[in-house]
Amino acid sequence: MKRFTSFLFGVILFLWMCFPVMAESELRAVAVELDGSKLAADAYMVDGRTMVPLRAIFERLNATVEWDDVNKAISATKDTKVIWLAIGNTEAKIGGNPVTLDVPPMLIHGQSFVPLRFVSEALGAQVTFDGESSTAKVSTGSSCGAGGQVHSGTISGSGETWGVCGSPHFVKGDFMVEGLESPILTIEAGAVVRFESEASLIIGQSAPGGLVISGTSEKPVVLTADSAGPNAGFWKGIRFFEKTLRGNATIEGARIEYAGGYEGALYLDAATQRMEVTVKNSEWKNTLFAGIQMKGMARLSERSMNLTISGTKTAQEGGGFPIITDLVGSHLLPKGNYTGNDIDSIRITSYQTYDEMKMSTTWSHVGVPYDSDISIVVAGPANPTLTIEPGVVTKWAIDTGIEIGHAEQGGLMAVGTKEKPIVFTAKKDKPGSWTGISFREAADKKNNQLQHVVVEYAINGVTLEDDIGPIVKDAVLRSNKEHGVYMPNYEQGHTDYRTGLNNTFKDNGTDQNME
Repeated sequence: MKRFTSFLFGVILFLWMCFPVMAESELRAVAVELDGSKLAADAYMVDGRTMVPLRAIFERLNATVEWDDVNKAISATKDTKVIWLAIGNTEAKIGGNPVTLDVPPMLIHGQSFVPLRFVSEALGAQVTFDGESSTAKVSTGSSCGAGGQVHSGTISGSGETWGVCGSPHFVKGDFMVEGLESPILTIEAGAVVRFESEASLIIGQSAPGGLVISGTSEKPVVLTADSAGPNAGFWKGIRFFEKTLRGNATIEGARIEYAGGYEGALYLDAATQRMEVTVKNSEWKNTLFAGIQMKGMARLSERSMNLTISGTKTAQEGGGFPIITDLVGSHLLPKGNYTGNDIDSIRITSYQTYDEMKMSTTWSHVGVPYDSDISIVVAGPANPTLTIEPGVVTKWAIDTGIEIGHAEQGGLMAVGTKEKPIVFTAKKDKPGSWTGISFREAADKKNNQLQHVVVEYAINGVTLEDDIGPIVKDAVLRSNKEHGVYMPNYEQGHTDYRTGLNNTFKDNGTDQNME
């Protein structure tokens, strides 16, 4: 018992030394004003320094906060300036440069408190102290006054603009952007929007509506959780539906944090008609299930560019991908950085086990694989073509594959280079794991080519039900369960893919004949 008591005392002493907790008798309450408005939070004078709750002051100064629970540290960002502090540590940083504090951040009544003057001045404000009224006065130099506008329910019929004035903005519940007058929500550069648990923005679900976010690299629009210690999926995200106003669906210069759920942080859903959203120069961090999810006829516009999605977590429903999309949404995904997620792949999916690609589609080389859990049929009255860029890797789930020209015409143009081959592989490195690439009778004879590709781990790497010419060239066909190239209707005089086309056959079940 004595050993346990000594051990417990040691733990308490260690925690007290590392993370100081102030006694009630040591605290002297003071008031804080920000641009003339009283800060609605307790503040205390400690060793001659005004200490305020970290969340309360950072919110009002339009800074976003990341809490490191392991190290009990705070990173706050406003525009491009970052400051760092840690509980119990007198060493802080402004833009990476070390600064020594007179009083360290500390726990008071279970809350994290930070030095008001240091935080305010580091973020560009000025602080004075009125001894007669025991009031610390913070001036940001802004004519806006204190922020804190609250938004709930449905947007006003004439539309709304959320700017730095009134920021941070707080969203409670599902905020509906729609109405008979086709309202548009505009969020200006530098604005911060904080969402309570389960809150979201919903655009164009039951009536027309639009959303235009206009941030910049210097003044991004920040959409984040209204919590000092949020987890991925704290709020539900932004959701666009097919009544979204065409040309008024833009997200530029945004940072989206801690959003998501089974619909993802940015969700696009259009069941019956094409709907496009333009997303540019934006970042997703610490989201749940998916950074972006697209269903039905929804997709990103071709003007979209420069996206960064990292920290996506797997939910109970699965996910963990930076992007999850139906076939329509897989077209021309923008270049960006899609690494650092639970699963660094683009998930291609559908509500059924296969889907038809009825319009021409291009799979861009975005730096991570395309991961399909469905079979894809490229065919339709418009003779669609799936074009795959050099360097793209596609991974196929068990019993899935790709068919070209099933009952109607279709094409597959997979032309890589020697340096950047296109890879068709299985999610499981075992021969026969997926069905392979099949060119059916209706495959377009002019618009099909496999060159500088790798096809592996299929039942038959490439199946040609008809001889449509020497479409497989400079290819590697390996580790397929039966054939590298299978021609069930092979006859003497038809294309022989084993000679003259620079194809390599290796470790397939049989490559002695094509029959």
